[in-house]
Amino acid sequence: MTNTYVAVACYLNDGSSRIFAVDSTDAAIAADPTFQALTDVITGNSLGDSAQGRTIVKVMATCENFVTSQGIMFVDQQNNVVGTVGAINPEQQQPMWESVQIPVQLNYTCKVLTKASVE
Repeated sequence: MTNTYVAVACYLNDGSSRIFAVDSTDAAIAADPTFQALTDVITGNSLGDSAQGRTIVKVMATCENFVTSQGIMFVDQQNNVVGTVGAINPEQQQPMWESVQIPVQLNYTCKVLTKASVE
């Protein structure tokens, strides 16, 4: 059984920051290989609920196990991709901030397809 922990740190244009994460297990998602939404580690809310009306200006993503080549996707309410970022395993390489311009509105989500969901 593979556990995959993914975390995304976002620095916003108003000077605040948020961390979104998901912890998945093979058994939990093997029957449904879909993307999993990351939630705010403090509030449990989605990206849109936590950062509505702001812009992500820097982002860094880490993963405990392999994440598919799509990386972390930021999508709008119609499921259109508005931004992406690759995830780094911090045991192998130090994660670094990436400069981005990802606007966030209500109902936007941050999601990932983990190794567990594609095996």
